[in-house]
Amino acid sequence: MLGRLLKNRYKLIDERGRGSMATVYIGRDLETNRIYAVKVLTREAAIDTELSERFQREFELLSRISGPHVVAPVDFGEDKGSLFIVMDYVDGHTLKHAVLTGGPLQPRRAVDVIEQSAAGVASAAARGVTHRDIKPQNLLLMMDGTVKLTDFGLARSNESKDITVTGFFVGTPFYVAPEQVEDSRKVDTRADLYSLGCVFFELLTGRVPYDGEHAWDVVMKHLNAPIPVVTALRPELPPSFNTFFQRALAKRPESRFQTPEEFVAAADALPGFDRGGTRAAPSGQLADGDLAGHGVAAFVATDGQVFPLTAADMIVGRSDVARGVFPAIDLLPLDPSQTVSRRHARFTRRDGHFFIEDLNAYNRTRLNGEPLVPHQDVELHDGDTLRLGNIDLRFEARRR
Repeated sequence: MLGRLLKNRYKLIDERGRGSMATVYIGRDLETNRIYAVKVLTREAAIDTELSERFQREFELLSRISGPHVVAPVDFGEDKGSLFIVMDYVDGHTLKHAVLTGGPLQPRRAVDVIEQSAAGVASAAARGVTHRDIKPQNLLLMMDGTVKLTDFGLARSNESKDITVTGFFVGTPFYVAPEQVEDSRKVDTRADLYSLGCVFFELLTGRVPYDGEHAWDVVMKHLNAPIPVVTALRPELPPSFNTFFQRALAKRPESRFQTPEEFVAAADALPGFDRGGTRAAPSGQLADGDLAGHGVAAFVATDGQVFPLTAADMIVGRSDVARGVFPAIDLLPLDPSQTVSRRHARFTRRDGHFFIEDLNAYNRTRLNGEPLVPHQDVELHDGDTLRLGNIDLRFEARRR
């Protein structure tokens, strides 16, 4: 599909993710030159009447929901048998990727992320929509720290018919609410809040609340196992976090938080959260309030986008989901034409000094206009310019 032109308008220029029913691409709108995410239903799924109907309903439900924490739809169409949804492109990664690559989040940051996620659930609930597949893979963390809810493929509305297959629950076993296992057609927002509680537990501990060798083992634990004690995995957390999860992961919906607003109020009351309004930073980066006392440097793009250099060793390049490549500094949104290599360069910090190393990229890394010799460290100084592929960056050494 790469290079394919849909609706004589949207050119697919890279692949971002692949599932059993659909593939998500980066697409360029040739009329406006804007970049979007384009979700394309597989041909096998497109010829299935039920699946294609569900895909179209996903766009219809998304079109009814508005809010800063839900990915906005742009267009829906069919081109030579390919059904597709065009959505706003989110510059960032999933919460799952953030935990897998960066480990558990600090409590303040985890609370901020989960409150934004709950705001996305609230936007859907306000329109009578239950997502039914809340999980870290469907929550996108942008470079500026904003969280957006996506993938409404399993969502249902209280105003439309349900096409769930009888006898099967929908959702993901690690995050599914007990009542969703018993009857996926009758769940409401409280099931989404249970799933959100599972996500919060994972953000804090790096583990899902219930695990098992087989999917049904996990499902049965959601139904019957005691609610896990979060402080057993994160001893520095105060007991109030256990109290929060006793309600968030209650087996019976009526024992849980009843609305996203109740969920957020309880999360906001947890100790250790700075209510000064500091937004949580993306994975591997520091929030503004965390800069003091750290020798924080940054790469700054020509459009003003800032890439804080908060780790001592960071790969700079472009992500490739299909190949499992996720550099710490992802320049793909700046370079859809792919002139930046997946692993283009390496930034390191040693004894207060900063270095860049070209990783034998096809388009050589240039420092102040001069090409670098591959695999040789070169020290960086404040104001130095770098060129990776067709991307220009300025190095800033910030010490506070």
